Amino acid sequence: MQFLVLRGGSVLSPTGFVPADVWTAAGTILGVGPHASGPEAVPPGAPDAIELDCTGKLVTPGLIDGHLHIMGGGGGGGYASRMPELPVDAVLEAGITTCVAMPGVDPLTRPLEGLLALARAYRQQGVRAVAMTGGFVWPPRTLTGGIRSDVYLIPDLVGVKVALGEHMATAPDAAELATLLRELEWVGRMIGGAVLLHAHLGTVDAPARDLEAALVDSGVDPSIVQVTHANYTEQTLAAAIRLGGAGCRVDVNPLLHPGRVAGALSPVETVRRLLDAEVPLERLSLSTDGNASVPREIADGSYEHYDRHLDLLGTVRALERDGILSLEEAFGLVTANPAEALQRDDLGLVRPGAAADLLVLDPETLAVQTVMSDGVVRVRDGRAVAPSQFRDPRWQA
Repeated sequence: MQFLVLRGGSVLSPTGFVPADVWTAAGTILGVGPHASGPEAVPPGAPDAIELDCTGKLVTPGLIDGHLHIMGGGGGGGYASRMPELPVDAVLEAGITTCVAMPGVDPLTRPLEGLLALARAYRQQGVRAVAMTGGFVWPPRTLTGGIRSDVYLIPDLVGVKVALGEHMATAPDAAELATLLRELEWVGRMIGGAVLLHAHLGTVDAPARDLEAALVDSGVDPSIVQVTHANYTEQTLAAAIRLGGAGCRVDVNPLLHPGRVAGALSPVETVRRLLDAEVPLERLSLSTDGNASVPREIADGSYEHYDRHLDLLGTVRALERDGILSLEEAFGLVTANPAEALQRDDLGLVRPGAAADLLVLDPETLAVQTVMSDGVVRVRDGRAVAPSQFRDPRWQA
């Protein structure tokens, strides 16, 4: 068994960053304790531990991205607008060690089979990827004959994505949503795991009207509902405030901001307003919506060059810098909170028994320097140890 110790860093804890060493072996965190040196720094049975010097650095859990288009989003602007698949090394270099792979606008040429296959490829390369069924077409095509049986029988699936208030989407009505909510709650109880309704809120008036009615009609635990794109418009934020106050989870996307999408709100302002409206902090998360197609038109009428938009740490730092949250609270939006939504008590925290998914970050910029997943160093000095054979050297995380 190979032991690896992250020595000398400031480690994220529930009470803030504390000086500590982190011991790992066999993909698991074995211990977190005060800095030590000399013989007392080596636990029994680990004389040949590899040390990673983290002096002056921050050590945090790997990031959990609850809405990522690994297969490529887009397609709504024509065949040529379909996004490419996302190489796993770019995800790791962004500090993301767990993701939920999302269906997008086009489930016809990017079906569930392909999404599940790519999620499994991600897991083989160091990112814990699960997936959702659904997308912009309702009802979605299924693999076993029904949504309920798909989610019940396919362990990779953690829920269903629906697009509500989106002019290009076909969506379930209030009665269908109530039935779907009851089915998902049943599956969650049967499997003893996470089963979420992930509701994309779009720009049509009253985007959550049917969902709010379905929650009342179905009587399900509202925590199985996660509304995303809370910062798309003032209407989506108002709906997110109501739903978050009623017990639903609320997701905010840094990809959406006023400089990119007309009518969108900045993620920092959105989190502030959610908290001011007394939506509990533990119900909030940030996800990238990365590798989606949200091109920005530039002055000459053309569109900006493709960008993956995988940055979560910039918003984490901005939330702390602007006084909205402490740094440890802001990290909770991309670690502990999404881990709790997925019912994964082995993720999102640096503690004994948790998975050895860890980041070493620059304390000022939060730039990613080292990434571990399953106790294996995947990124060193900001670059993937094993770059994808499909990587274009011009692309950056």
